Amino acid sequence: MATDSLALPRTRRRRGWAIALALLAAMAVAGVAIMVQAYVFPAVAAPPARADVIYVIGPPTEGRTALAERLRSDGVADDILISVPLEGEQSAAKLSVCQEQNVTCEHPDPFTTAGEMALLNARYGPEASAVVITSTPHVSRTRFIAAQCADAQVTVIDVPTSLDLGEWMYQFAYQTGGFAKAVAAPCS
Repeated sequence: MATDSLALPRTRRRRGWAIALALLAAMAVAGVAIMVQAYVFPAVAAPPARADVIYVIGPPTEGRTALAERLRSDGVADDILISVPLEGEQSAAKLSVCQEQNVTCEHPDPFTTAGEMALLNARYGPEASAVVITSTPHVSRTRFIAAQCADAQVTVIDVPTSLDLGEWMYQFAYQTGGFAKAVAAPCS
């Protein structure tokens, strides 16, 4: 009889642990599904027919600047603003696109997505509209930060991104950390 009374609580504990583990597994699967939707397959709007500026946020990769130039030649905007680091291969001094007419290359302070939105605010007023170009995994976070921090009407578009599994795993961690920062300290 003593054995039966010990078995019942032990069975309940095991069942409780099993339920807790199942809930944790379900939450992990749901979290991954949300991240896949946000980072791999974000909803991306088509660029508007007309905007005040096409804004390439960092880093200014060849694909992003090429898309900006194509949009300008399609008549979306006359001006291109490019967020660049102070030094290195992607700095204003090293990028030939920065020497073109109606292209402004500037280093935001801080060199973050929120800093880039502050630069947009400083250069263009609240009546402005901007097409912001970034990478696919960065679209959702850029849209979130722009909604919090940009005065201008912002449409975020992506340059399709081809990453290997390790790079996607890095992006999942990096973008999730960036979202946490943006929620905790918006516009900083």
